Parts: sequence; C-alpha cells; structure tokens
Amino acid sequence: MPFVTVIIRSYKRLEAVRALVELVLRQRYEPFEVLIVDSTPGLDAEAVLRACSNGDPRVRCVWSPPRGCAAAANAGVREARGEVVAFVDDDDLPVGDGWLAAHAKAYKDPRCLGVNGRMDYTGEGPERVPRVRSGWLRDRWMLSYGPFKKPRVFPGSPTRKVGIEWLTGGNSSLRREVWERAGGWDEFLRYHNEHSLFLRLARVRRPGEYLLYDPEARMIIRRDVPGGLDHRTRADLHERVDTLARYYFWLVGRYHPVRIFGLLPLFFPYFVLDAGVHAAELAEHTGADLLGAFLEGAAYAPRSAAKHLFAPRA
Repeated sequence: MPFVTVIIRSYKRLEAVRALVELVLRQRYEPFEVLIVDSTPGLDAEAVLRACSNGDPRVRCVWSPPRGCAAAANAGVREARGEVVAFVDDDDLPVGDGWLAAHAKAYKDPRCLGVNGRMDYTGEGPERVPRVRSGWLRDRWMLSYGPFKKPRVFPGSPTRKVGIEWLTGGNSSLRREVWERAGGWDEFLRYHNEHSLFLRLARVRRPGEYLLYDPEARMIIRRDVPGGLDHRTRADLHERVDTLARYYFWLVGRYHPVRIFGLLPLFFPYFVLDAGVHAAELAEHTGADLLGAFLEGAAYAPRSAAKHLFAPRA
C-alpha cells in the first residue's frame, strides 16, 4: 500500500483545520502523513503546527503566500513525502475512518493514476438539489468535459465510474509521478485552476491508464464555515469573467486550438452565455439578482475576450 501525503490547503480557518486534522489522524489507513499548506498572513507554520498537530509527528506544516489554489497545491506536492498525494480543503470533513483507505486501495492497480471521491454539501439548505436530476445523465457527464472543454462536475453520484477526465481540487488523490509527468498546475489561473494538469495529462497518458471516481471516499463540504480557501479567489463579477476568458483562451486554446480558434464563430456566442452563467453563480453567494448578474456578465464577455485573446499568459 502506498505512503500517502494528505495535503490540507488553508486560508484563515485555523479552527476548521484543527477539527479537520483530528479527523484525518483517526483514519485507520497506514502509512500516511498530514501536510498543512497554510496561507494566512501573519501566521507562521510553527504556530499552525502547534495549534493543529497535538504533538503528532505525522503532521507537518509549510507556509505559502496566498497566490491561489493551484500554487498551494504545487507547494504541497513539492514538500510531500508520499508517492500518492490526497487533497483536502479547509472546508472539508472526511466521513468515517475509512476515507483515506478508500482512496489508497485504488492504487493497487498500477494503471490507476488518480481518484475522486464523493462530495456532499452542507450549509445550503437541508439538502442540496443536484442541477441534473437524471442519474443516467449525471453519471455519464460526471467529471467530464463538454465540447469546448467546459468542466462538468456532479461528484455526488453513488455510482463508481472508471474513466473520468479530471479531478476536483478537494477529496481527490493523485500519484506524485503523474504530477511530475504532467508538469503540475498552472498558477496563472484563479478559477478552473485544477484543469491545466489534466488537459496535459490527456496528452501523455499511456494506454490503459485511467482516473477513477469512487463514492466510498466520501467527504462533507461545508459551505457555512466563514473565511477560508474561497477568499483566495474571491473576485468581482468582471474578474470572474476575465478568469473564465483566461481558461478558454490561454489554457484550452493552447492544448485544443481548433476547438477555440478554429471554431471561433461557434465558440464566441457559447463563451458569452457561459460568462453570464458564471457571473450568476458568483451572485448566488452575494444575494445579488441572478438575472442582472447574468446580463452584466454576458455584456462584459466581448470586452474580456478582446482583452485576453492575444494577451500573454501571466
């Protein structure tokens, strides 16, 4: 069984991390370590370690500047000792003491490159209603890409699936050599940041290798915890659309240029609609009017596209 490094990325959620570390240390799987990557200004790694480790030698901590989720993930993998790295965010809680074992058992098959677990949400009402109610369609689309490489999520399915196309940033695990083979995550993206590695991985994956969704690796995602990792990427509506433009023009356009530039007359109206949708999603958490946010995001999309279409990556 592989040695696993559980990487916890955190920002201004020390109390939440303390509770999370306690649950991770109760996992019945061996061997593993916990690596906290904290980006809280004014709080050094030693202070976080004293607060969260309870003297357990399996816990380490490094401090990383608040440069986004991808940068924190890369910093964690560089410091990890495990041959498999598992990612947990500061608003996550593993369900039961078999969460880590559910991730690790998949790596008995050398063709398995990574695992995504089930994610159940709290803090959004008594039950989070999935956007796609059909089990068949949900399972077919789960953790896949659309025609222009728009990510499809739906990681709450009870059905195991071999052959997903990407892994979410939390409740996921990956062989460290895959991170090295695919070149890590691009740090210039603050939204859809996890996809750079998997778009590259699709080009270098060997025959028979696969990514897996396993609902036994279950995680509770707490939306009602103040502060946290989302503050790294909190942005206004225009910045959200700009980040979406960077994703399509800078990332997807690099690895799938025909889909973006070759089909630009088809892609552009799609991008305008997608920008409106992403703007409305941002409004959901601020109480703003969804229709107004959608229209503002769609209206801003042409200007954002012109700004990023030929701009160098930064």
